[in-house]
Amino acid sequence: MNSFYASCEQLFNPAFRGQPVVVASNNDGCAVARSPEAKALGIKMGQPIFELREYVEKHGLIVCSSNYALYGDMSHRFMLALAECAPRVMPYSIDVSQAVQG
Repeated sequence: MNSFYASCEQLFNPAFRGQPVVVASNNDGCAVARSPEAKALGIKMGQPIFELREYVEKHGLIVCSSNYALYGDMSHRFMLALAECAPRVMPYSIDVSQAVQG
């Protein structure tokens, strides 16, 4: 899953698909995830949310507060799907996993 938190937001809210989406950190301080569309605008990882006002106004940037319950649920579902395809899956973090051979 690329840009996992932003991808979850786009999956959960179909109106966000194809739109630039940023997920903000706890207390909405900075960008912790960016959709490919947001990355294409030049938004940086960790960029303070207050600096993104121009992107919201000019490019329709969507800024979401973190929803860790959603991301945890989606990660669990994704891991279950991976387990059906690979005999062993080693979780690395909520948004990084790898299939293990042997």
